[in-house]
Amino acid sequence: MAKIYALQGRGNCGKTSTLKEIFNQLKAKYPNAIINIINENSDITIELNINGVKIGIESQGDPNSRLETSLLHFVSVNCDVIFCAVRTSGMTVQWVNNCSNTHNIEFIPKHSSSNEHAQTNALQATSMISLAGL
Repeated sequence: MAKIYALQGRGNCGKTSTLKEIFNQLKAKYPNAIINIINENSDITIELNINGVKIGIESQGDPNSRLETSLLHFVSVNCDVIFCAVRTSGMTVQWVNNCSNTHNIEFIPKHSSSNEHAQTNALQATSMISLAGL
């Protein structure tokens, strides 16, 4: 079954930066990946196809954000792996749980540090990519 990796944490703890780092690491690791950039501003919505494996990334995980729409889209295009951001509770968590009939779900706590944010985010991105078998 397909899988959702939901990076979970409070607001402004580095979820978006970590998900952008996942995208950057995947681009570097798989230079021939087919990339469809849907949104690329302060938050990203991106589809990748890596050797036939469909991946969706949504970094906007705030309440009343586009996360619900992005999840529905990723499910409709049969993404095998979805990386997204969610808060610790509430509607964003529910939107992910609503996908449980098509995707196994793993909530991953966002690691944080008082300094070295970029290094912490990069390490967590690498860990999540490995967890997804990519």
